[in-house]
Amino acid sequence: MGNEVKKCAVITGAPENDINYYHSYLIDRYIISADSGFEKCVNIGIKPDLIIGDFDSSAKPDTDIETITLPVMKDDTDTFFAVKEAVKRGYNDIIILGGIGSRVDHTYSNILSLNYCNDLGVSALLVNRSNRIRILNSSCVIKKDGYNYLSLFALFEECKGLTTKGTLYNLTDYNLSPQCQLCQSNSFVNDEIEISFDCGKILLIESND
Repeated sequence: MGNEVKKCAVITGAPENDINYYHSYLIDRYIISADSGFEKCVNIGIKPDLIIGDFDSSAKPDTDIETITLPVMKDDTDTFFAVKEAVKRGYNDIIILGGIGSRVDHTYSNILSLNYCNDLGVSALLVNRSNRIRILNSSCVIKKDGYNYLSLFALFEECKGLTTKGTLYNLTDYNLSPQCQLCQSNSFVNDEIEISFDCGKILLIESND
């Protein structure tokens, strides 16, 4: 993919009361609607570049927009297929909008989509109005950026040597196991925090409610 950043947004069909926040995430992004995510696009006046879905929960749109119709019985969810299609087309900065919903299984599936991207070196976020989720596999600086709380979870395996600076509850050289909930609901003390660790992956969940 080289050094060029190619941005994409995948709009899911998860029910949400307010989706106007989408606009701030769609600037200069190729837009893919996944199944009934097309209805969300219509509701906020956005025309997607690509429509993907099996259309079991909504009617197939009658439009001239490029559309990939999936079988109802398939291995991937509509959203995961959309993410994989985005990667296939060379997009390396992907935001999944609305994929945190009332269906916990769908939300977890979308977290696994983040991990799929992470393993390919593709930047990915899972976002709704109140939360932002991403995977860290190296040390970084996180800006407060409208989110008051953050939780860190070791993803799949132990995260070793975890150190945080700028949080209410700082850690130093801590080995965080996948079962540990010690790092849930921490908060920012500074406008930026430093997160460093020696190995493993961290699921970072930022919340503003």
